[in-house]
Amino acid sequence: MKSKGNLAGKRFLWPILGAHRSVWRSTTYMHETGWVESLKRGYPCDKDGSEVPWMNYSVIALLKERLNKNISMFEYGCGYSTLFYSRLVRDVIALEYNKVWLDHIRQKSPDNVQWVYKAQDTDGEYCRAITEFDRVFDFVVVDGRDRVNCVRQSVPRLSEAGVILLDDSSRDKYSEAMQIAEREGFRALNIEGLKPTGRKIDRTTLFYRDGNCLGL
Repeated sequence: MKSKGNLAGKRFLWPILGAHRSVWRSTTYMHETGWVESLKRGYPCDKDGSEVPWMNYSVIALLKERLNKNISMFEYGCGYSTLFYSRLVRDVIALEYNKVWLDHIRQKSPDNVQWVYKAQDTDGEYCRAITEFDRVFDFVVVDGRDRVNCVRQSVPRLSEAGVILLDDSSRDKYSEAMQIAEREGFRALNIEGLKPTGRKIDRTTLFYRDGNCLGL
């Protein structure tokens, strides 16, 4: 008969064994998505080291599947995500408020990315940077500062097939952005999951209408 001490010891070890098996085995979700590789390298990436947005893996998978070289894009908040998008779409205009970070990430710049710097402000030049271009965009990512006003300014700059992506949309301070999109006739698709190196569930929302560029 097994002693109570042995049983208690095994119960203590199960969380450790479970964590080891779920994280470090090469066939697990954490490895296949790139979560472990992101932890090793210090930036969000696939298991092969290719850069991805710091968004949940479910939305990353959808973007890999649906983005294409016919899509023009504007991104509020540049980073490793910009390098990811540049591989999938026709061209990207990437806006950033942190000059040091912009200069760092621009060193990896692909030919189809245009980089724009605007100082951080509220309801000012940063959110209105998208209006400075005499064109419309098929896909707008709102993942920087002043996000509610960025969504507001993005709506009239969308093409007929345009989609807006709002990251971290579960935050209460972004609820007004949801209301703005709804008033403008957009439907909302909420996508939740784990981010690279993350430990909790995060949400990203896609605002879309009929005939959109992602086929939603």
